[in-house]
Parts: sequence; structure tokens; C-alpha cells
Amino acid sequence: MTEQAPSLEVIDELEYGVWKATVLKVALELDVFTTIAQGHHTLDDIVGATQCSARGMRILLDALCPLGLLSKSRGEYFLTPTSEAFLVQGKPTYYGDWCLETGLAWEVRGLAAESVRTGTAVGGDLSRPDTEDLWAQYSAPDILIWPQTAEKAREMWEILGVNKETKPGLHILDVACGYGVKSLVLAQADPDARVTGLDFEKVLKVTAKIAEAMGVANQVTFRSGDILTADFGAEQFDIVLFGGILYYFNPKQVEELLQRAHKALKPGGLVVIDSRIADEERCEAEMALMIAFQLFILAPESEVYTFSEHKGFLEEVGFTNVAQQSDRLISAKK
Repeated sequence: MTEQAPSLEVIDELEYGVWKATVLKVALELDVFTTIAQGHHTLDDIVGATQCSARGMRILLDALCPLGLLSKSRGEYFLTPTSEAFLVQGKPTYYGDWCLETGLAWEVRGLAAESVRTGTAVGGDLSRPDTEDLWAQYSAPDILIWPQTAEKAREMWEILGVNKETKPGLHILDVACGYGVKSLVLAQADPDARVTGLDFEKVLKVTAKIAEAMGVANQVTFRSGDILTADFGAEQFDIVLFGGILYYFNPKQVEELLQRAHKALKPGGLVVIDSRIADEERCEAEMALMIAFQLFILAPESEVYTFSEHKGFLEEVGFTNVAQQSDRLISAKK
């Protein structure tokens, strides 16, 4: 083990990140972005509309500028493309409530130590059906940014060797599909491919808009429901795709989902898991381990699994040729 010199910069950087997040949280709570979108650009106008102190609001607005959330010209404040798209209430791509309920949920974070002491989630349960409004908002930004997401999805299928030439006319089940782009790119590439998207009803309304924008609406079927209880069918699909969803559930639930995926696949079909994977020692994969901590507070049955744990689940229900294809991609065959 290599000995490292102590570094205060590590702590300072974490502390600084908290303050940047605090600036965004306060701006959302005070409706700053929506107020500016309504035509209030001077400090006096924004203060009048929000009923805040002039000094406090000036300091907040100025702090938002270097974060890329506001611009300033001749003393007036303007939205940037990012804040206009995602932080103005009423926009179809509004993302603010998701931020406040998850990443910026200070009240929940303040109880995090209690979660560690007791082993129970203090932030509710994001896997419940009654959270579908939040999940719809989580997916909504892709109405605008789906082309960037699509590029990453195409790279994923390229790694797996899945394309129109190798697997023409695919039928894909996308479980907890969300914005759906990961599977919809296959329909884009092959007019004979079909996608079945399974998710909450309000989420699927977002998926439908994205499918329309991608020009594949006539190749997509939607099934609304809770993935823990929804029927996947039997031997209907060539691929079953799980995005970042399995880590919301305990091992027994994961095995049950994978068992239903196995049943839903045609012989020789492929299950694909595209989500964060913890390293075997659980000490290096930063994003996976941060997600594990966040979900520990927000989803009581959650766990971010290692590759060997995924492999065990898959083989237990009958899958073979289990392989880790990248730092977040696992495939297996029926």
C-alpha cells in the first residue's frame, strides 16, 4: 500500500462543492430562475418579485454567474441556456424539483448520520410507485439532450456487438426505461427493430415525446406499471435491458427481476445491465460508492453491487456467459 501525504485540499474541495450546491438550492427555493424568466432582470425587479433583501439577492445572483447558471450584463441578470432549459418552473424539461428532492435535500442529508446509526433510510423510498412525478422529471431533460445521450448509447451497443447487421429485427424490453434513449437508438438504426418500454405511466409520457423526436414512435410499445409486479411475458424478446435500476433493490428482488428477464427472453437472448458497478473491495469506484451512500438514505432496499455479485445473481437464475464489458456494462446469455 502506497503511503500518501496528508492533503487538506481533498477536504477543501469537498467543502467548496457543498457551497456551490447550496447556491443552487437557495436559488431554486426562492424561484430565482422562474422570476428572471418572467422578465425581471434588474436587481430591484428581482428583489421586488421575490421579497428578498437587496444585499442578499445581489450576492446570490452574482454567485450563480460563474457557475454557468446566470449571465450578467450592465447590471442586469439573464438566464443561460442551461438554467432556461432545466430550472424554470413550467418548462417541460424542468429539473428543479428532482434536485431539491434528491441531491439538494438538505433536510434528508442532515439525518444521514441517523441512517448510518440505525441502518434505515430517512429520505423515503424512491422505488415506490407514488414517486412517478419525480421520475418523470428526472427523465424530462432528455427531451432536449437526447442526441448526446444517444451517442453514449450507441457506444454501449457497439461494445456489445449489437447492430442491424449482427442482430436484425430485434425486439427489446427496456425495464424501467425512463427516457428510453438506450433502447430507442436500436430502433433508429433498424426500422424492423421494436422496443417495449416498461415504466410508470407519467414517465412513459416523457419517453413517448423522445421516441417521437427520434422518429421511432411507430416502433415502440409502452407498458405502464411497477417493475416489481409487472408481467414481462415469456420468450418474447431478444434483449432485456436494465439501466440504472437494479441497485434500488435487495438481492432477493434483483434475482426475481432477473428470473423474469430470463423467462421473457427467447432462447439465446441477451440480458444487458448498464449501471454503476462497485469494485470488488468497495473502495475505488467513486461514483458507484457515492450512489450507494445516496441510495442508502433514499431507498431502503438499495445496494450497489460488484461484478461478482451480479454474476452470482445471473448464474443463479440460469444465465450463462456472464461478462463485464466495461466499468458499467454487464451482459449474459440465456
